[in-house]
Amino acid sequence: MSRADALAIGFAGFNDVPHKAIDVPDGAFTITARTSEGRRVTFCFLEKTYGGPPRFIDIQFHDRGTHIPNADGGVSPTFNAFAITRGGRFVADSRSLDEARKPTILVLSLDKAGEEAAHPTRPDGGRKDRDLADLLDRAAAVIADPDSEIRSDRNDLVDSLHAEAAIRRQRTDAS
Repeated sequence: MSRADALAIGFAGFNDVPHKAIDVPDGAFTITARTSEGRRVTFCFLEKTYGGPPRFIDIQFHDRGTHIPNADGGVSPTFNAFAITRGGRFVADSRSLDEARKPTILVLSLDKAGEEAAHPTRPDGGRKDRDLADLLDRAAAVIADPDSEIRSDRNDLVDSLHAEAAIRRQRTDAS
């Protein structure tokens, strides 16, 4: 059906391309899709309470050709993912991560505004000056001696630095 047809029957539309409208039932439910090249993606709608309405979606791309161990003793496929916000800015981007840190599942929360769980951040959205000073000291140590034992902590450090930069950019953009 067309985007207009989907909108007319109460579904959302995204881009003016063909749409497939699907009513998702209560309880856990997976939609699986495959492209003409055989690339597969799954959308698993999951509930907060057994049999209830879906409240989040686990998304996996299955054919990048890589995987890492998962919590169930098996393996999960890894893939690249990113999120874009106002002005085309990337707010989350896995492409620069080492293979072991690439996503295995994207979780899309279905909470409405005001229903989200409290996020454990400071009220001003940033780090205390002492925490930021410690972060900068860690960064300086890695730069000064990249072959030290700190090297194993490099990815966490990079993630922390990117997160702090994003918070500060968001403050600048909002003002």
